[in-house]
Amino acid sequence: MKHPDIGAILDVHRLAFGEAEGAEIAQLAKGLLNHPDTISVSAERDGKIAGNVLFTPFTFKDHPATKCRLLAPCGVLPEYQGRGVGKEIMETSIAHLKSTGTDAVFVLGVPTFYPRYGFAPTDKQTPYPDLLTVAEAWMALELTPGSVENLSGQTIAIPQFMHPHWWDTSGHG
Repeated sequence: MKHPDIGAILDVHRLAFGEAEGAEIAQLAKGLLNHPDTISVSAERDGKIAGNVLFTPFTFKDHPATKCRLLAPCGVLPEYQGRGVGKEIMETSIAHLKSTGTDAVFVLGVPTFYPRYGFAPTDKQTPYPDLLTVAEAWMALELTPGSVENLSGQTIAIPQFMHPHWWDTSGHG
């Protein structure tokens, strides 16, 4: 589900993440949108993109047949936050991922937002397990019943996410 308006998607992430992180997150989103296996889901309001979420392949080295995705980033324009845009993109994307045979979705995110959509803290490894200091921020959503419990060992994200700073939670929480 690619969206032709990459500029509008990048604006969503730049503005949603604010001055501190916005430029870096928008640059990440640009790289992810260039990856052929990225799934992009947007919500529109007033004729423009108001929110966007990206999903990229996420592999358990010892379980390559289990089809997992990493959710990041997820952003909503500030003027539309708290107005159902995040809910819409989450519900739409989860339904789409189920329809494509995705087994599980992982996210390193806000522990108060993602559980609304079925995400729960997980003990599965991030690519940099030693950097996870806020354990409840690492969550999984199982789309195929029983698919997550057997997963173990080393995980690999796409190259854009294989940098330690994306996995370091010490500055958050």
